[in-house]
Amino acid sequence: MIYNQEQDVYQAVLGSGPQPPREPTHPRRAHRGRHAPGIAFMALVLAGLLAPVRDIAAQGSMSAPETDGEIAHPFLTHMGVPEGVGVFSLRASGLVTRAEGKSEGDFGFHFETGLTKTIGLHIRNDAFRTNPHTEVMFQFAAIMSKDGMSGFAPIIEFEFPTRSGVGARTESLIGFTTALTRSQLVFNQVIHYNPREEGGDASAALVARVAGRFFPVLEVLGEAGKGSLPVVSLLTGLKMRVREGINLGFAYQFPVTNNRDFSSRLILQPDYEWTTRR
Repeated sequence: MIYNQEQDVYQAVLGSGPQPPREPTHPRRAHRGRHAPGIAFMALVLAGLLAPVRDIAAQGSMSAPETDGEIAHPFLTHMGVPEGVGVFSLRASGLVTRAEGKSEGDFGFHFETGLTKTIGLHIRNDAFRTNPHTEVMFQFAAIMSKDGMSGFAPIIEFEFPTRSGVGARTESLIGFTTALTRSQLVFNQVIHYNPREEGGDASAALVARVAGRFFPVLEVLGEAGKGSLPVVSLLTGLKMRVREGINLGFAYQFPVTNNRDFSSRLILQPDYEWTTRR
């Protein structure tokens, strides 16, 4: 039975004396209330994502000039094409995850660079304390636009154990990424598949530019395996350009399937980009 939160407030203020009767709350209503801030945040993000579409429609062109640099990276999704040679990117995440009535802190990182014009390197662990494996992924651009911002890339990934007690096996995964970039909108997508476990994960992200330095982000993330139900979550967030090469973002992630690993997650993420081009 799930009860209204007013009872807990009453007890905290007036102590343990006589209390009003507890009225049950319907589980579905309680579930909706729990994610109300996230849903409201997602509505704001969607409004931000639609703003560039309205601007493009008004201009009648997808090639409006921009002078504020590249659009920010997503929070958790891979970029669909490799970075340029001599370009480095680091996403550093602080996480607060709520599961089974408890909140736990964690941190993650995602480093990427271009080894050649068509080969990219990614090193990532989105939750270092929780996830005992760190992934090293090589991205091979098979199709790429002239500006290098859109394309298709097969990938091969190796997941190395980075914590004791999880065995010494290195997992090998295959998959692909895609990217589609316009002046104010970027779509990135990735699929990983583990042949040994007959399962995998996928994510897709849409990032927009609003007012030059603000970037609403919407991501869908999921995983599934043989004999198990899929787990799908939504992430809504906003990034702001602090200065050239530095963005700061805040996101809220929550599951949308009954099968879930957590009930909610908050993400604070600065991301950095620098270059060593001569």
